[in-house]
Amino acid sequence: KVWAGNRISEPLRIATYTYGNNTRMENLRPLADLIEKRFGTKVELTSYNDINDLVTAITQGKVDISFISTMGNLVLNNGKHKHDMEAVLTMEVPQNASAKYRTAFVVPRESDIVSLKDISHLKGIRLALVSPESTSGNLIPRFVLEKMGISSVGSFFGNISYAGSHRSALEHVLDGRADLAAFGSSEYTEYVKKHRNNSKIRLIQLSDPIPLGPVLFNKSLDKNFQQELRQLLTSLHIEHPAVFAKITEGWIEAIGAERFVAIESNYYEIYIDSKDIKERQ
Repeated sequence: KVWAGNRISEPLRIATYTYGNNTRMENLRPLADLIEKRFGTKVELTSYNDINDLVTAITQGKVDISFISTMGNLVLNNGKHKHDMEAVLTMEVPQNASAKYRTAFVVPRESDIVSLKDISHLKGIRLALVSPESTSGNLIPRFVLEKMGISSVGSFFGNISYAGSHRSALEHVLDGRADLAAFGSSEYTEYVKKHRNNSKIRLIQLSDPIPLGPVLFNKSLDKNFQQELRQLLTSLHIEHPAVFAKITEGWIEAIGAERFVAIESNYYEIYIDSKDIKERQ
């Protein structure tokens, strides 16, 4: 890229991924417009079909700035992908926030399973997860189960179903297709709020809060531009609150997020040893 001050001769390529019908394009468009105005450069906004396509685009050098999930970032950095991206920021949810991003482990209301520890003696039960690319509906459940001593999640359960969405994973427990399901806690909260005392599922464990996915910068970008863009994003909640709010609306896990904060390179290190991450291509 050719730089003259903060002007770029080529479009700045900002990329994210689609979840369900949500491309996040309209959530990132106000930020793209702000960057165009602030830095005098054209922004090219892309939403790839899924996390895997986004990872591929990054490894092919097609992305300058990326809004990626925790799971996607870990897959990108599992040692099997060569790339020039660096995790520099994430959205911060206050420590005392009730809407923290977690995984909910649920069972049918009449189940004999009282806590997650009970399943260690129930080899062969059926587990419903969300999708292979899901953080709260695959990475974290496997991480929690491995920490419990279930070293091979794949062989412990009689069947593991990828339901396709958080709601569908919950429904696998409701209609008897699974004995246990794990998915984003906001889906559980919404279900209980709607059904209250008529709830047909029971929560047996919540994971610790899950770190939100990072904003990645391509290390080849001009260093002064990177610094100014960092400053723009970390002050976005103050200087352009509507732009910040629009971004948070694109990710259900970002409910309650208050600002962008800088992160160190080891921010997600605790999860990198997950077998599922290491085995990804």
